[in-house]
Amino acid sequence: MQFRKATKCLIPFLRNCLLVVCLIYIGGTWFLSSGTPDLDEVVLKHSLGNGTSIYGARDGQGGATVGFSYRYYAHEDLGSDQEILAALVSAHAFLKTQEPDVQARDEGGALHLIIRGRVYEYHSYALEGLGTVKVMMAL
Repeated sequence: MQFRKATKCLIPFLRNCLLVVCLIYIGGTWFLSSGTPDLDEVVLKHSLGNGTSIYGARDGQGGATVGFSYRYYAHEDLGSDQEILAALVSAHAFLKTQEPDVQARDEGGALHLIIRGRVYEYHSYALEGLGTVKVMMAL
């Protein structure tokens, strides 16, 4: 009988402890996550001829333990590399890859992006206003 009383009081206590641990984990993950990329080098500039360009930039926020990632943006034409990096920090990348070797070329009125290596993320919504877009991924 005493065992039943002890477990009856212990279960809510353990449930509350688990809830606190989960909230601390979620809060810590959110607090430690990076908000903006650390763009340090422009790796691709491809003008689309309509006032918009495709830019690629290296993201060095991984530090010593993680390799670089590369982010690609569709953005209005910009001038120098420093201006590009400053503008792209607040923009949304449509493509994130592991390798910097992304080739962009215009063929038959379509934009062809050839990607070799690992693709982390791809979102086509950033390319919708550019006209006909075809993305070829060669792994």
